[in-house]
Amino acid sequence: MAAHLLIADDDAGVRAGLAAICRAAGHRISEAADGGEALERARAEAPDLVLLDLCMPVRTGLDVLPDLLGLDHPPAVVILTGHADVPTAVRAMQLGATNLLQKPIEPQVLQDVVARVLESRSVRVERDRLRDELARLRSGPIIGRSPSIRRVIEHVDRVAATPRSTALVSGESGVGKELVARAIHERSARAEGPFVAVNCAAISEGLLEAELFGYEPGAFTGGDPKGRGGLIAAADGGTLLLDEVGEMDPALQAKLLRVLQERTLRKVGGTLDLPMDVRIVAATNRDLATMVDEGGFREDLYYRLNVLSIHVPALRERAEDVAPIATHFLARFAEELGRDFTGFSEAAMDTLQRHPWPGNIRELKNAVERAAIMAEEGLIRPEHLVLPRREAPAAPRVGSSLPLEGWSLKGMEEHLIRRALVEFAGNRSQVARELGINRTTLYNKLRSYGIEAG
Repeated sequence: MAAHLLIADDDAGVRAGLAAICRAAGHRISEAADGGEALERARAEAPDLVLLDLCMPVRTGLDVLPDLLGLDHPPAVVILTGHADVPTAVRAMQLGATNLLQKPIEPQVLQDVVARVLESRSVRVERDRLRDELARLRSGPIIGRSPSIRRVIEHVDRVAATPRSTALVSGESGVGKELVARAIHERSARAEGPFVAVNCAAISEGLLEAELFGYEPGAFTGGDPKGRGGLIAAADGGTLLLDEVGEMDPALQAKLLRVLQERTLRKVGGTLDLPMDVRIVAATNRDLATMVDEGGFREDLYYRLNVLSIHVPALRERAEDVAPIATHFLARFAEELGRDFTGFSEAAMDTLQRHPWPGNIRELKNAVERAAIMAEEGLIRPEHLVLPRREAPAAPRVGSSLPLEGWSLKGMEEHLIRRALVEFAGNRSQVARELGINRTTLYNKLRSYGIEAG
């Protein structure tokens, strides 16, 4: 097994002799005369194995060993020692060296040890690769070959490698933000812990705090008389996804900030601060930075959540990903329906790739499912695809012609909301529908503008 070896020894004669033996076995050789140089070369060259002498000037082998083993691609390390250095060599083995050789070293002994260590390292590297691949499969595929989706996967792996750093996942509705959050969880050391997802826009403002934090017995009328644990506690040791975090009430934002800062939570009606070990991933289809500027989202919470930002691009921005995603969904539905599909015809795939996909991956999944039901088996053809033409959404009926001079964007927004409240007699649900926002967002805007909705 040919490999790249680094020989670190302050004796030039020893280095030359070891290098000759290893080259004869087909290995590529680098040399270093002291510990500092050995570490510098290892960082630059990423050798497979280091033959490391313990007694060297500047930095000894024992000094540099932890740094070698701490590299991104750590080499196997075989210790070279004289008879008097045995106790130190044993310490080196305890620190992670794989073997030791006592000088003088017989050529055949050196070749045998190097071969065994390299074989063992190869097995370990392959095992780690398979483990990482299994983690990717368990997390559900983030499918695509576009540069933008590869960047998403890179960012996912960076977050997953940290113990509990938060991340902010942004993107349009339907792009797969929850899938990204699940991938962070499944690729991390928290994979054996729970993954809990909560949609902040789907729970009414008054109940979201109790759902997240839990509550003590008698905390409020209508609650469970025994009290209840919250979703944050349910995610202890794992990951909590806060989907549509931009819809969270400002008062609740402050309490969430405390969880992130103190790593504790207090139940509604409680007095005790309970320790929490949770990674929080926030997701949103809104521009939180703009919301911060407009006063709709806490700046300190935004920066706490946005340790690493992961933007998931819209499907129309990565047309090259349509084919692999559609093929993946077709295979899934073929298994679920018990049917045999051979793929998409060229015309059908062209139709899919030309569609703008305003509903993103969610819309593509539904389209493939309908096609699988319509086609029954064989090749998916254009006639099996139902892709309704999407018109641009109509402007709200409550708009009015306004001279732009003297108006700010916020002023125009406030004016539009007031006009809508008058036109729909204070019906906030209807106002939210006409303005194309959800009720929680409308309530936040009413408070920010000091509007009584009636």
